[in-house]
Amino acid sequence: MLFPAQIRLALLLACFSFANALAGPYIPAGDLLLRHDIQLLADAGVIKGPTTTWPLAWGPILEDIRDADALNLKPAVSDALLRVRNRASWETRSKELTYAAKAGVADNATRIRSFQNTPRGKIELGAGISWIDDWFSVELNVQGVDSDQDDDELRADDSLIGVVVGNWSVAASTQQRWWGPGWDGSLILSNNTRPIPSLTIDRIFTDAFETRWLSWLGPWDFSVMFGQLERERAVPNAQFFGMRFNFRPIPSLEVGLSRSAQWCGENRPCDAGTFVDLFLGRDNIGDAGVGADNEPGNQMAGVDFRWSPSFFGMPVSAYGQFIGEDEAGGFPSRYLVQVGLEGSGYLRDKWSYRWFAELAGTSCDFIHDDLFNCGYRQSIYRSGYTFRGRIIGHGADNDARLVSVGWIMVDEQDSQWRALMRFGDLNRAGAVDATHTLTATPQELAGIDISHSRVFSFGVIDLGVGFEQLDDQATGTTLSDQRLYLQWRSSY
Repeated sequence: MLFPAQIRLALLLACFSFANALAGPYIPAGDLLLRHDIQLLADAGVIKGPTTTWPLAWGPILEDIRDADALNLKPAVSDALLRVRNRASWETRSKELTYAAKAGVADNATRIRSFQNTPRGKIELGAGISWIDDWFSVELNVQGVDSDQDDDELRADDSLIGVVVGNWSVAASTQQRWWGPGWDGSLILSNNTRPIPSLTIDRIFTDAFETRWLSWLGPWDFSVMFGQLERERAVPNAQFFGMRFNFRPIPSLEVGLSRSAQWCGENRPCDAGTFVDLFLGRDNIGDAGVGADNEPGNQMAGVDFRWSPSFFGMPVSAYGQFIGEDEAGGFPSRYLVQVGLEGSGYLRDKWSYRWFAELAGTSCDFIHDDLFNCGYRQSIYRSGYTFRGRIIGHGADNDARLVSVGWIMVDEQDSQWRALMRFGDLNRAGAVDATHTLTATPQELAGIDISHSRVFSFGVIDLGVGFEQLDDQATGTTLSDQRLYLQWRSSY
């Protein structure tokens, strides 16, 4: 049972009340260049809808870029418009089979994944096929992976079978998802772990409400997912629920509200009433009728924002994400925190670039007084906020204080240079924590990754190198960690 049948039916019937919309595929998380270009177009006012909930629907993006006049845009924005149009022309071909292939090798795959897709194993081979029309889309991908981090050698990640119901897409999905404005991590849902197999319901076109009472929200988006976690965990076959609503009340500001929960599973309550209690927040031990035997689930919730005021014409934006691990008075509490600055520009009439600097604190009450062994942990769901051994939220796991500085640069031929530096502290609690996904003991981390990709007639080649130094505070030892990857994918 993926989700109570009564609730599934109610949600689907609600969707039927809307007019039909363009089907079209979704853009999963993982392509840093495409995200950079879409954000440039959004900040320039070309793209009107929200851009911090991935996957993004191609439909509203196509509508916004179709009539944009490149001659009236700044060079960096004009270049981005051309790249996005070219990409869209390939990925939104209707009633035509399209094919994809990829291959990659990695020596020591990265432990903390950022937005950019990199190999998850020593060897990866993949192939895919897709087809779309006005109301139906299918994208089937299969990968063979040799990985020390996951025993699944044959996978169907990044696949989707969906139908359009009014202005909604209802799909069985294993696509990457990323919720929030961060570039190196998301506190609540990122691509640090493999995608969770899910039933998803996503709004397609992000037009504003017509009623005056809600029109002030501006363009808005809404996503719901009902996912199935793996059997090999403390509560086998637990389920995952996620919900996100984000909106742009003014062109320079985007706000997101996110919520997630682990619930159900072997020997846990799993009926519709349990989900209603979870949805309404009646899930803390001590609430009326709630005890350890019938506690509905483990929840996280919070808010994020991205603000791009462009003071004095400077394309600089501020963003933040605040996710509560607990609840008090009906609102999230004990916040995990991520804040950052980003900017973009144009170099030598050729290179479009973006930089970002962000701080992530994954201990509870990070702003006021660190509360350790709290974030991404729960007494019933003892495997933590994980899927297949990796954190669903920020890849640094709990009790981290991590600073990330990144750079991306791309020319008109789609040649890219990317750099990412990280430094900070992991697992700061002090005591040995065998459940920590990165390190059982406190460590100081300093690392850098540099990658380059280039388009050739036979596809896209992506090469990356990295170095990481770890100072173990328990043993006093210093470890170094090198990594290298090379991957190829068929061109668009």
